[in-house]
Amino acid sequence: MNYKQLTGKSIRDGFIEFNKNNPHIYKSFEKQALNAIARGREKISAKLIINWIRWNEFLESTDKNFKINDAYQSYYAREFVKNNPDNAGVFEFRKLRNEEKGPYMEVGKDGELDFI
Repeated sequence: MNYKQLTGKSIRDGFIEFNKNNPHIYKSFEKQALNAIARGREKISAKLIINWIRWNEFLESTDKNFKINDAYQSYYAREFVKNNPDNAGVFEFRKLRNEEKGPYMEVGKDGELDFI
């Protein structure tokens, strides 16, 4: 079963709802991403940041199954770039297979990020 079959909504819609109900998770993500950038990292991983948060910050969330769903990792990176456009180059993005159209970015044919 995929995410939509399990939850009845798209991953993007799930992320939007989760992020609205758990803004402290994004704040922690942003803090750790900016910390990595300040330490000179030119490329960072959303997965690494999410796992660091899971293991080092004992945060709670409203999700009854997962503290932070792995399906949201790429959305956290996109949210970070949306809020910190000067640091857009630290994450590598690919087109999201589950997206049709939405308020998030995808990689354009020229390799640049396009907001859709």
